[in-house]
Amino acid sequence: AVGIVSAVRLMDKEAYVVVDRKKNLASQLIEMVDSNSDTNYFVSPSDACDQIKEKDLLIICDTHNKDFLENGDLYKKSHRVVIIDHHRKNVNFIDDAVIFLHEPYASSASEMVTELIQYFKLDNKSIPAFASEALLAGIALDTKNFVMRTGVRTFEAAAFLKKIGADTIVVKSLFTNSIDTYQKKTQVVSSAEIYNRCAIAHTEMKCDNIRLVCPQAADELLNITDVDASFVLYRTGDIINISARSLGALNVQVI
Repeated sequence: AVGIVSAVRLMDKEAYVVVDRKKNLASQLIEMVDSNSDTNYFVSPSDACDQIKEKDLLIICDTHNKDFLENGDLYKKSHRVVIIDHHRKNVNFIDDAVIFLHEPYASSASEMVTELIQYFKLDNKSIPAFASEALLAGIALDTKNFVMRTGVRTFEAAAFLKKIGADTIVVKSLFTNSIDTYQKKTQVVSSAEIYNRCAIAHTEMKCDNIRLVCPQAADELLNITDVDASFVLYRTGDIINISARSLGALNVQVI
């Protein structure tokens, strides 16, 4: 989203990323953009709903499912919608988009946006370094540091981002954790059991960052020998969540 907004702004168009800061897990990235940008990049869902007009364009990144939108009301109020996503198409997809850019073989939505940016006619101008770092972080996250779902196009996109100013040290810093988060992740990992080449863990841990700890634990469990997939179950309120990861032998999305 930061990448596409940066490209649109280079065309002298007003654009913002709609984000609920209280629910979003990318707080380090948001803070990095805030500290490096001269202008405000982010707007709250409520403000976006108040400001959106009939001729405005809503670009939805990294999902095509109505249930996963940052704000459903904003989608309902918009008259023109574009989808940029790489996830397998599933039920409840958005069916009224003027452009549905769907590439299941791409490593990430960030890779797709990086390719799109290269087609923008920007008069030799490029997006800011912090935006290229945000995109490179997105690719690194979805590919598990260029291991999973990585093709030639993924490395070409990363090379382009490096060329226009992305700093890999800054990207690495976006994935650092506090000692408390690291200890909680280790606690979940240590409780895992192996069953049919799957690492399975569950926790009744209650903490504010449980939605960050458990997906990271699921990632970590894939580093165990002879493990093809990992499943971490955790509770938020009355709901049981499952964070699942795979090395490719099992399709955890289907499961």
